[in-house]
Amino acid sequence: MVKKLTISALEPFLAKPHEKMHLSDISRSIGEPHPTVRLWLSQLEKEGITRKELKGRMALHSLNLESPLIVDYIVMAEKHKLIRNCGKWPVLGEMVSFMQRNPGGNALIFGSAAADFDAANDIDMLIVGRGYEKLEDFTQRLGKESHIVHVKSLIKITKTLKAEIIKKHLLVKGSEDFVRWMIWQQ
Repeated sequence: MVKKLTISALEPFLAKPHEKMHLSDISRSIGEPHPTVRLWLSQLEKEGITRKELKGRMALHSLNLESPLIVDYIVMAEKHKLIRNCGKWPVLGEMVSFMQRNPGGNALIFGSAAADFDAANDIDMLIVGRGYEKLEDFTQRLGKESHIVHVKSLIKITKTLKAEIIKKHLLVKGSEDFVRWMIWQQ
């Protein structure tokens, strides 16, 4: 139970994996009080997942990208975010279930649908590899237009598109590969 809650403190870093953040920004982003977030960050720092840097009286927190467990922790935070959003938007849950049940490569949802599925007019998706032939039919039944970007490899993604994906995304399949790509691969 404690681990699950502590993972929430990593969620603001999912859109900004290389940035340093103040406690108040993290607290505001996840909607938790400062003392709770401070406790979570302290625990993550003890485990070597985050770092704290003092700038005068201000403490800035960042991911410790050299930790051997950083990918695992970020994947847990990504899954926690996906599960929470599927609970918030059941139609998203149906789509994620469809994608996970069908054969295909790694997949993620990005853009407005990742931020607010109900309010989004369309669903932007990135598919790496083959598969998901019936995905467009499925999204039309949901009443949403889909924009699917198919690539053979993540290396084919432009820096501009990568930056957009990192800002707002939900990892559906292939979380570890996507996390490594978002953090380390240019």
